[in-house]
Amino acid sequence: MNKTIGLEIDGKKIYAETGTTILEAARQNGITIPTLCFHPRVKPLGHCRVCIVLIEGLDRPVTSCDNPVTEGMKVTTNTPELTAMRNSILELSLATHPYKDCLTCVRTGTCELQENAYRFQTDLPEQLERDIPAEDDGDNYYIVRDEEKCILCGRCIQICRSGPGAFVYEMINTGVNTRVVPYRDGKEVSMEEAGCIFCGQCVDVCPVAALTEQGRSSGGREWELSSAAGVCIECSLGCYLERQVSGDKLIKVTVPAEGDKVSWLCIRGKFGHREQNGGDPQTNALKLNRKSGGYEEITPGAALEQAAGALLAIKEKHGAESLAVLSSGRLSIEENYLLQKLARDILGTPNVDLGAEAAWVKAFSGIQDTVGIGVPGPTPAEVSRADSILVIGSGLEESHPVAAMAVGQAGRYGDAVVIRTAGGEEIPSAWKGIPLGVEDGSEVQLTRALLEMVRGGNSEEIAAKTSFNRADLERIADLITRPKSFLVVCPSYINNADPDAVKALLDLARESGLIEKGRSRMLLLSAYSNAAGVLAAGGTPAAGPGFTPLTGDSGLNRAGIAAAAKAGKVKGVLNFGSLDPELKAKNPGFLVAAGVPREDGGEADLLLPAQGVETKEGLFINASGMTRLNRAALKPGGEDIEDWRLICELARHLGAKWNYASLEEVREEMEA
Repeated sequence: MNKTIGLEIDGKKIYAETGTTILEAARQNGITIPTLCFHPRVKPLGHCRVCIVLIEGLDRPVTSCDNPVTEGMKVTTNTPELTAMRNSILELSLATHPYKDCLTCVRTGTCELQENAYRFQTDLPEQLERDIPAEDDGDNYYIVRDEEKCILCGRCIQICRSGPGAFVYEMINTGVNTRVVPYRDGKEVSMEEAGCIFCGQCVDVCPVAALTEQGRSSGGREWELSSAAGVCIECSLGCYLERQVSGDKLIKVTVPAEGDKVSWLCIRGKFGHREQNGGDPQTNALKLNRKSGGYEEITPGAALEQAAGALLAIKEKHGAESLAVLSSGRLSIEENYLLQKLARDILGTPNVDLGAEAAWVKAFSGIQDTVGIGVPGPTPAEVSRADSILVIGSGLEESHPVAAMAVGQAGRYGDAVVIRTAGGEEIPSAWKGIPLGVEDGSEVQLTRALLEMVRGGNSEEIAAKTSFNRADLERIADLITRPKSFLVVCPSYINNADPDAVKALLDLARESGLIEKGRSRMLLLSAYSNAAGVLAAGGTPAAGPGFTPLTGDSGLNRAGIAAAAKAGKVKGVLNFGSLDPELKAKNPGFLVAAGVPREDGGEADLLLPAQGVETKEGLFINASGMTRLNRAALKPGGEDIEDWRLICELARHLGAKWNYASLEEVREEMEA
């Protein structure tokens, strides 16, 4: 536990914990110290020296961002001498910065260099000539680099190394010709060649407009944008973010200005709204013309009427069990609740899978049985500070990039030992630790071997009957039982796990102390973005809302529905989100798909409109078990219809007497 010490800043007596920097202590007590290179998400750099202060007893100023407080310290933050020094620093930055472009720069009004120059009334110096490209290189689809505006603060370099661990940027040259460029193998290269993963974190921390999103110049100035707090629904981590809009257009996505320093985004979270992975979502209702194989536009009302008529006809002729309702985990809790209610209460079908793997549900329920309902699991921030991390499964960088960043940070900058079970994939060199070359599907064998080890089994006998090294097993068993160890379970493990494999995983977590009453250090990742929300809303075959077990025969899950459709037993499917490949390739009889691009509609009879997440209001539960409200950044435009209203309209066409006037009414019913 840190000790509290007393000090004075500008004559004010304050208290701070040991290890706190002078800058942090000042800000915690409402005292302003100017900064330029400092950013709360980046390790203090001390590059720009704008944050210099005087300390009694020292003969020269020191930077406040990277110097800790000490007992009895007396600090002065503002004197004529300090102002003159800050002005000199700012003048040098302005001499190499095209300040004449300020009137047309998107960062005017929010530029940190401009703000400091205004605050200290810095004289505008003559511009120094620099041997630097005048135009951005435009070498990628996501990020624009304007080197003329770069002030060499070093934030982009530091966050790229500490967050994603990509090491894209380097400073080259000297004097006024110093540049920050993508660099690899001793030469300047494109960002992609330098290993950029385009998470956009460098853009978010840039204090000027040296780094901006592609197309950003046409989106209005920063201070003109309105923002809404939201949740990323690209994976089950559910990272917090802000969507910033101008008029009726989503301009940019960024991390919240305040909060957890490890509030990262990846390429899907930062730039996913630009549809880099495929076509535009379907924004109108379409009906498949089976003669031509193409789609014809119809009104949403007509589409819903036809969908309801076809589904009811199938139910009457073949029974309710010939119907199924699917979703891909991108709906809110409220929408999932309404969709499962439509399936069970109106269509009468038990075949409901709205986005949660059966093995994941079993593992999640087992964790809750041990730790208690509502006890949160670890966040990426906590994982990044681990002493040891066991990553079971492969493909973490692809399925959950931010989780991979957290694991990588722990391995690079902490003392963490990363035990990686990579099934044939290359393990990042920065991840020091124990790289176990486990083949995909063999992670279960490792889990059982470690369980035997933790229970006190003979390591020589365990190693002899498995493919694992005895010394590795002994070391891993020791590491995962330590207080700051974490377990990260990738979706690939869940995909290959039968009930026995899930039990072995849970037993290992319990025996090693990773899960216990009131605490969890196990990050269980799903292939679906709102899996915990789906389970809470009753969107799985075996459980109703509120994790209530259902009596009688349970319905089919996703795989069972696809198999039954192929066999001709399931004849009608209502699907929200991405289509199962088998359903996409062959219509089960009658297929209604909502929220998929037209080119991904496959053999669907009807394509219903999709709602963009930027217009969606609703609750989501992330992989850490935390419930977060996604606020709508934009109102649905024109004839656009929200997903929850679309579900309600379909229910009414099916004969239900639903009268929800708002999402709040849906939440009240869920709580009841």
